[in-house]
Amino acid sequence: MTDQEIKDTVESWNWNLSIFEIYDEVKDMGKFGYGGGQTEELSRLLNHAYEYFNYDSMIAELMSFLAVDIDEKEELTEAS
Repeated sequence: MTDQEIKDTVESWNWNLSIFEIYDEVKDMGKFGYGGGQTEELSRLLNHAYEYFNYDSMIAELMSFLAVDIDEKEELTEAS
């Protein structure tokens, strides 16, 4: 996923999805990667979501459940 795809995905969630729906959308991204991608995509996506949703504890719990480390500071670039 490009940085823009990550931003677009998280913005599409826009508080309209429950944490369970977000889990259903991302659960297969972990071990095998999303669309054949790397597990790094799950980390980038959830870290962006964590920041976007103002460090919501439910996103943090989902990250913990999926063994995704919380980055100290998100570093998505504007160009991608």
